Amino acid sequence: MIKKGVVMNEIAKEMNNILKGKSPTIFSLLSDFGKEIYMPKGIISQSAEAKLHAYECNATIGIAKDNGGPMYLASVNKFFNYLTPSEIFPYATPFGLPELRKLWQEKIIKENKLEDKNISLPIVTHALTNGLMLVGDLFINVGDDIYIPDKLWGNYKLIYQVRYKANIVNYDFFDSSLKGFNLDALKESLNNSNKEKIVLLFNFPNNPTGYTPREEEADAIKEIVLDLAKKGKKILVVADDAYYGLSFEEGLLKGSIFSKFAGVHPNIVAVKLDGFTKELFVWGFRIGFLTFADYAQNKNVYEIMEKKTAAAIRCSISNCSHPAQSICLKLLSEGNFKKEKEEKFQELKARAEKVKEIVYNEKFKKLWDVYPFNSGYFMCLRLKGVDSNKVREHALKEYGVGTIAIGKSDLRIAFSSVKISDIEKLFDYLAKSIMELRS
Repeated sequence: MIKKGVVMNEIAKEMNNILKGKSPTIFSLLSDFGKEIYMPKGIISQSAEAKLHAYECNATIGIAKDNGGPMYLASVNKFFNYLTPSEIFPYATPFGLPELRKLWQEKIIKENKLEDKNISLPIVTHALTNGLMLVGDLFINVGDDIYIPDKLWGNYKLIYQVRYKANIVNYDFFDSSLKGFNLDALKESLNNSNKEKIVLLFNFPNNPTGYTPREEEADAIKEIVLDLAKKGKKILVVADDAYYGLSFEEGLLKGSIFSKFAGVHPNIVAVKLDGFTKELFVWGFRIGFLTFADYAQNKNVYEIMEKKTAAAIRCSISNCSHPAQSICLKLLSEGNFKKEKEEKFQELKARAEKVKEIVYNEKFKKLWDVYPFNSGYFMCLRLKGVDSNKVREHALKEYGVGTIAIGKSDLRIAFSSVKISDIEKLFDYLAKSIMELRS
């Protein structure tokens, strides 16, 4: 329900009426802001129209132009050898570069075997954190419940609890034997909900544990959620795929958990958040994507959701980096990076295997338990008989070893940033720190 005193724009009303008719589940999941937001028929649309028809002169675009192209400083342009000024200096649209969006959509469809499904065109975001905020803008009201496992990236709390005033409902990520994903905890937590609207956030490979469910676990997760949808719950499934593609073992979930929920039931809407950041090792580029999958698979519905997302970008960060998008577009178009990417993947896999070779050693059994890990950048230890932050501080002060303490007992190790030759030394120093603190 829209807040009293808010006069809804006619464009927003028209968009919402289409959603009500063609995808009532998406409409019911929208936040108040998500219902109110719209892409105005203003500067963006008028500039696009002028670009097509203004053959004398175009006085719509708020950039400086010179000789038919963007005005620029040679002292800036000298840093770019492979892009033209038009690929660097002008604004990109709030939607992102059209060619880049299309190529990323094709990538998602191919890698997740979604050829028989229709998904939206991805919207370019300022990496995944911005994508998570856009999910908050579009779908989260004060007091909504968001179900996230207890092993989670701390920024979720800042985004959803602090910024959007939602309730994060945690459940145990791992079963009691630390063998795999805790399906019973997920089922019990969801069954305890007395609300019609449910928001689920999955992050695989997981930060902080580096765990991706096995294929059969992912199928079981799907069945648990599907059972609730069949009972009438309206469900939003958000896939945070920040570490997508970094799976180091056979038998793990292929592609994204998003693929399990794309078009699976009228009461389920899926959102995929991904990007170049970790997939192509360009953390500072900040180029991500937000993609919708709805049971109706209706073109008009997707266009409306794309416009609402782009409008939320327009009224916050305006648009995303044009040169970063241009570089990413050329990478995808040319495809010459794949051999290099595989080499880096194998290097990370070798580090993960080295960690496994060491951390399960008999000599460490009295010091820690190891949370299962099989993918991504991280692994986690559950320390025994000592506070994790004290171990972190001791290891840092005495041995120059940096780790991240989580809660009272967990310690996150980013093996992605440690040379393979230093991994054994790292865990030996942690073991010494635990024993010295105990004594």
